[in-house]
Amino acid sequence: MMAPTMPAPSPDASYDIVFYHQFLDAHPMRPSQSAAEAAMDPRMMIDLATAIAGRRAPAGRIVLVTNAGASFAHRSDITIEHRELADPAALQYDRTRSYRDYIAARVGQSDRRGVIFLDTDALALRELAPLFDQSFDVALTYLEEALTPPPAGLDHWGLPDDGRLSAINFGVMAARFTPAAVGFFDAALARFDAIAAEGGDFLGTRRNSFRAAASGGDAQFRIGDVRTWGGGQFALTSLLSANLFGTLREDCEVAGARVRLLPSAAWNYSPSGGRFSMDMLDGRFILHLKGSRKAQFAAVAAWLA
Repeated sequence: MMAPTMPAPSPDASYDIVFYHQFLDAHPMRPSQSAAEAAMDPRMMIDLATAIAGRRAPAGRIVLVTNAGASFAHRSDITIEHRELADPAALQYDRTRSYRDYIAARVGQSDRRGVIFLDTDALALRELAPLFDQSFDVALTYLEEALTPPPAGLDHWGLPDDGRLSAINFGVMAARFTPAAVGFFDAALARFDAIAAEGGDFLGTRRNSFRAAASGGDAQFRIGDVRTWGGGQFALTSLLSANLFGTLREDCEVAGARVRLLPSAAWNYSPSGGRFSMDMLDGRFILHLKGSRKAQFAAVAAWLA
């Protein structure tokens, strides 16, 4: 059964938009990153992404979870939450746990409608408050093209093993401050732990090829530890597998939580082929400049500002 619904927030309640970034001496994904990713200044990206979120989604309170808050002391418009990363190899695992901890620390609060977690390469295009008009404890975005054609088979985690993109993307998700949302992330972390425990047995398959090689030869990468990258979306896709593959159920119950699945085309848009025109953003809420698309980040941010 679902957990009891918490008291509704007040009608004028705001919500949080949370960005997570750990500044490390050596990024655990290098040299596997694309040239565009390696060339980006993360401080510049965070400055732009948070400023645009504040301008485009003014009902949201902008929060940065980081180990380098002093770098943003000039930004009185954002709230800094300090978090240290003990093990760089567990970068995405810590990020998943930080989301769980963020929600748990605010369960029952009525001055916030909830939280939206964004990658630092995700740009808010318009006010995001309408998301909270929908009914959910946790909201995730699914990639439509990762669902069709239906996979010929699923492994024991409920995941396709045919090289297709992940059905759930980690770059945009939302939650209300409910015990059920905390329970969902507890379940996601438990699944993350179990997948990571398989080590090379899990990664030694076609799923461990996330980006097609570019002509320049710098856009192919593989990962050695799902705790560093990939494990979060593997765990979430595994938990949601029965509601994704075969018959899509956009409203479902998972680990005792009401889960709403949102189409990436509207809520986590990443243009195919990497190039796009501004009129392609009409009607969308969040633009996610993943991978080599980051080369366009500064220009797009300047337009949005």
